Amino acid sequence: MTTFQASHPPDTPVLHVFEDAGGWHWGITVQRAMGYGFKLIAFSESDFPDEDSARRDGNQTLESLAK
Repeated sequence: MTTFQASHPPDTPVLHVFEDAGGWHWGITVQRAMGYGFKLIAFSESDFPDEDSARRDGNQTLESLAK
């Protein structure tokens, strides 16, 4: 088990923010049922000018998934 797996229960969505092709993006994943890898459940379709903007938008989506 990785440190990441130990700190995030299998059904807990996790936000990832990353830079790609000159813009910032976010993705939300959950662990796959069998514990092998992750499943992408949401992602940004457009890029953001900076990491903070992408993180804010991703956190809003993450919060809406919890409701």
